[in-house]
Amino acid sequence: MTTFRELEAFVAVADMGSFEKAARNLGTSQSGISRLIHEFEQGFAQPLFNRDRRAARLTLKGQEVLLHARAILRQRMNLLDRFGGADLLAPTLRLGVTELSAVTWLGAFIAALKARYPGLRLDLKVGASVGLHALMQDGQLDAAVIMESVRSHNMVRLPIGVAKCGWYCAVDAPLPGSLKLAEFERQTVLLQGRSQGGGTQTENWLVERGVKLANSIQSDSLAALAGICAAGLGIASLPRAVAAQGMASGLLRELKIPIGAPSLQYVLLMHIGAMTEFHSTVADLARSTCDFNKALAPRKAG
Repeated sequence: MTTFRELEAFVAVADMGSFEKAARNLGTSQSGISRLIHEFEQGFAQPLFNRDRRAARLTLKGQEVLLHARAILRQRMNLLDRFGGADLLAPTLRLGVTELSAVTWLGAFIAALKARYPGLRLDLKVGASVGLHALMQDGQLDAAVIMESVRSHNMVRLPIGVAKCGWYCAVDAPLPGSLKLAEFERQTVLLQGRSQGGGTQTENWLVERGVKLANSIQSDSLAALAGICAAGLGIASLPRAVAAQGMASGLLRELKIPIGAPSLQYVLLMHIGAMTEFHSTVADLARSTCDFNKALAPRKAG
């Protein structure tokens, strides 16, 4: 008789393309996954995986079975979520977020999620948008909050929030509070790296407005970008929530330019075939707690 554990193993191997990755995802051994897949395949007259290559690739029959396996697991999750009670449900969420999410609204989101699902097992990955998108494609994440500029056509893309940016320089930089566009173009401009997606969005925003930069420096880390800016090495495009601490500490000040400053669009990615009531709740909680423009408040001692 087929078990839910066998179905979970089958779907994991199909999603990740290897027994090793599936084992790591399900917290078991590769031999354990192989045993579950062997037992599952015993119920079918035809093989579900092609084994003539190192990667685990589904046969045509395997692809057909995968649709039904996903549906059964989705119905099971929905049943538990709706009738079993949140305190009895112990879902696992493999979540990827960018640095900006981590230093703004992530704490409030996790608190709301754990209040809804006390038994939640959270596997969190903080990284660049491009890297998180690759992990989603590889089946190693269930959901990811990334820059809208990173394209994906085989996943659910839910608009989740906007981060407002500004232009900042060191507090003692020899620059006026407002710059003409020609003067701004002559400065060294500090931007997020392209792997984060923010650099791409900001560069496109500048190009659309006819801005031609003389020189730019990129960093994937927003904290590093703020530090480089405070050291007086250029004008930085920073989310307001990131610049707030430097402003409060007297290290940064804001500059104005005629074209204003960009905003960064973020989306929540989820797998189309794996959406359940739980994942819909995750999306709703993310949208309700998301605020990219409010810096993380430090905890009070005692």
